[in-house]
Amino acid sequence: MRQVGVSVLAASFLAGLPVNAHHSVAAGFDLDTEISVTGTIVEMEFINPHARLFLEVQDDNGAVETWTAWFTSANNLMRRGWRPTDLPVGETVTVTGFPARDGSPQTYGGETLLADGRTLFGGNAPGQR
Repeated sequence: MRQVGVSVLAASFLAGLPVNAHHSVAAGFDLDTEISVTGTIVEMEFINPHARLFLEVQDDNGAVETWTAWFTSANNLMRRGWRPTDLPVGETVTVTGFPARDGSPQTYGGETLLADGRTLFGGNAPGQR
């Protein structure tokens, strides 16, 4: 009986702890639509669970907006051949991916075209799930 009491106490304690949930890409991004965004790199974060690329993108009216391109984890990017030196601040790149469902300036990147013509693959390829 004493073990049951300890188990109930432990379960009650754990239930009160915050949990970081990992949501699917499809929850935040429209996998049926493909967009391409061209901009200047402001920052690249090689972090887990998702690496992020921040771009300054100029719209048709000349206004500049900061876009976030989300990718798979830094570990996966490194295994795919990505290196931090591939994405220097100030470089112009084009990211093709899936737009955010909420209309915010975000994309889940599939491919990133570098200025030197190389393409880096960073997540689910557009047109594939």
